[in-house]
Amino acid sequence: MYTAIGYAAQSATTPLAPLSFQRRSPRVDDVAIEILYCGVCHSDIHQARNEWGIAVYPLMPGHEIVGKVTAVGANVSAHKVGDLVA
Repeated sequence: MYTAIGYAAQSATTPLAPLSFQRRSPRVDDVAIEILYCGVCHSDIHQARNEWGIAVYPLMPGHEIVGKVTAVGANVSAHKVGDLVA
């Protein structure tokens, strides 16, 4: 396990704010990345503001990411540490 930091909404009316959370350690088929850039699209805003009525808080929007590979599992062959991925 390790601690990660992201920006999350605590409710439909709060602004995004830093949030620390725990991630499991990477497994043999996983690629861990350091997120360098994240796009927040209109769908993310709808979700963060619970406009679809299905949000669970805290909610960390942003699924359009670019990052650098920091670790790869033993079964990973397509990427290596240091690769840029999106």
